Amino acid sequence: MIAAWTWGGGWLAKTWSTMSLGAGYVDFAGSGVVHMVGGVAALTGALAIGPRLGKFNADGSSNTIAGHHIPMAMLGTFILLFGWFGFNAASTFAATDVQFATAATNTAIAGAFGAVAAMLYITRKTGKPDPGMMANGMLAGLVAITAPCAFVSPWAAAVIGVVAAIIVIEAVYFFERRGIDDPVGAISVHGVGGLLGVLSVGIFANGSYGAGWNGSSVEGVKGLLYGDAGQLGAQALGGVTILVVNGALSAAFFAIQKKVLKKGLRSSAQDELDGLDIAEMGVLAYPEFQGSHR
Repeated sequence: MIAAWTWGGGWLAKTWSTMSLGAGYVDFAGSGVVHMVGGVAALTGALAIGPRLGKFNADGSSNTIAGHHIPMAMLGTFILLFGWFGFNAASTFAATDVQFATAATNTAIAGAFGAVAAMLYITRKTGKPDPGMMANGMLAGLVAITAPCAFVSPWAAAVIGVVAAIIVIEAVYFFERRGIDDPVGAISVHGVGGLLGVLSVGIFANGSYGAGWNGSSVEGVKGLLYGDAGQLGAQALGGVTILVVNGALSAAFFAIQKKVLKKGLRSSAQDELDGLDIAEMGVLAYPEFQGSHR
């Protein structure tokens, strides 16, 4: 639904373009349409399901429940990085489009700067270069550059990657302090990072590329730094629309599931403590942990 409203002449871009808010809401490859939509649903889902057993203490303090295989998580992050070049650059729909190279370059820069910035920031914050936060820093940079990748200069991609990494780390702690259990930081990476990407179009777009809501050529999408404050307004309105509409729809979806499903949304406490491999799949993925509380 959000995709239809944004791409191919949807009202989200069309209406705000006629209101003289820049080129209307613009999202090249989906920081808002894909990632923020998912991040908002992750938030409503986490609220509906509740935290894992043992995550929070009676006084509200939190406990770390470690992931089972950090090297595998790092490998998955780099596989995602590889796939992101198709996700972003291929959104030009033609390798002959000169912005194919720009989108690919900006994607690599934002991801790299996000990873390094996250490593430095979490080291300064905790004293250790947390590899999970490094992975999330890279993903945050990739998420944030997804909307503006074809519209910004490489220096802006670096700035976006750094800012995304720092904001996402703080967002992880923000949600945890409020009793929201997000095991992999999906709310922060995709929700907060996606919103940053949406707004980045309205700040850093340099006017060298763009298309009108009906696909016709226009002068180019320009952000605040290049003289068009209206574009930032259009992006902000787009972000609010995604937050409100998808927040309401996903919250309703989870509420209906809780009413309809006999067992609700959660597994039983015993299955959660034992691990869901036997309960869901009938096999032990990690027999050494079977029946133990992490």
